[in-house]
Amino acid sequence: MKTIVHTDQAPAAIGPYSQAVSFKDLVFTSGQFALDPETTA
Repeated sequence: MKTIVHTDQAPAAIGPYSQAVSFKDLVFTSGQFALDPETTA
């Protein structure tokens, strides 16, 4: 069974995407580039 992973500690996905999906022993994450949490730049 797959599990959709969501956290408020990461930027929200733009569009109908999940931040990550886990399935058995695997975790598939969406692409994300580095951000400075203070400036979000």
